[in-house]
Amino acid sequence: MEALFDDIVGRYDRVNTILSFGLDRAWRRTAARALGSPLGTLVLDLGCGTGALGLQLAATHRVVGVDVSHGMLTAAVSKATNPGRRMRLVRGTALRLPFRSGAFQGAVSAFLLRNLDDLPGAFDELARVVAPAGSVALLDITGPRHPVLRRAFDAYFGAAAPALGALTGSPNAYRYLVRSLAQLPAPEGVCAMLREAGFSDTRARGLTGGVVTLFTATRGPSRRT
Repeated sequence: MEALFDDIVGRYDRVNTILSFGLDRAWRRTAARALGSPLGTLVLDLGCGTGALGLQLAATHRVVGVDVSHGMLTAAVSKATNPGRRMRLVRGTALRLPFRSGAFQGAVSAFLLRNLDDLPGAFDELARVVAPAGSVALLDITGPRHPVLRRAFDAYFGAAAPALGALTGSPNAYRYLVRSLAQLPAPEGVCAMLREAGFSDTRARGLTGGVVTLFTATRGPSRRT
């Protein structure tokens, strides 16, 4: 997985924008607004990639970005030094975060969840590092529920992603993108996993007709053992 993302890092932001018709930026803004952590508090950007989401929050919060891909973190470094939008970057995995328990008042992620082999384990670890009453806002591609929209969505990604892969010289990476769309459970399943990990007030909000879903939740006073 690390090698796959290292391979596409130079084209990652551009291709995301092309595939989403530019909507990925608006989706990230929605996730940043939905977090609701008090201004100035410490927030985790989980699977931060090139830092696109974390840097939106860095104007008003202290942000730490973590990612398994060295290439993605290297790309994020050049963005994260802009005055007023600084974030600390750390290499690590969602299944074993290198932070103390309760370190963060909130956490965000964008387009990470479907890439995790052990989603319940990742949510357990997220619950460990987010302090009680802290909030999370997690964004990912889910696909519309409406049958007609779903067929159009599947046809689009089935054709557009491989075509972009061929043009960019990374066909395996974009074939993986199509496969990964089927790996994320239905929104109600993701919410159930969050509750099992110790989160409450879980909500799944479909954006752009359900093409993506924003999952929000609050860290409960105690987590399961």
